[in-house]
Amino acid sequence: MKRRLPAEWEPQSAIQFTFPHADSDWADSLDAVIPCFVECIETISRFEKVLVVCHNKEEVAAHLRNAAPGNLLLAECPSNDTWARDHGAITIEEDGRLALLDFMFTGWGLKFPAFHDNLITGRLYEQGVFGRLPLYRPGLVLEGGGIETDGRGT
Repeated sequence: MKRRLPAEWEPQSAIQFTFPHADSDWADSLDAVIPCFVECIETISRFEKVLVVCHNKEEVAAHLRNAAPGNLLLAECPSNDTWARDHGAITIEEDGRLALLDFMFTGWGLKFPAFHDNLITGRLYEQGVFGRLPLYRPGLVLEGGGIETDGRGT
């Protein structure tokens, strides 16, 4: 079996955001940060699909009135914070087909709560958000998506 981690600059079909909420790091600055998230999501939705993990679809949809409707997917799921790079699935190619890796996230060595974040990918998978892509759980911790690749194994 040949596996490959695509380079970050390769074409992608979607991007994932986790929307800020009162129980995240943004609690004290929600009024300032929500417009930033909205602008990013609405802009990106003009070019590709955007998956937005959120606590309440209706509330978030009201913020995202100008997003391209065909490119916006809202998925309700509890979260501790907003850093999808910490808790999101990592896409790989497996024998030329896409698959997903769901690493564990420990909130930077248990420094911050991550119990909800650590379950997001599995919950989204159970909701059918990723379609029929295989999902593997390697049993390894990956903090902050701290990996980079050129798509050639280095």
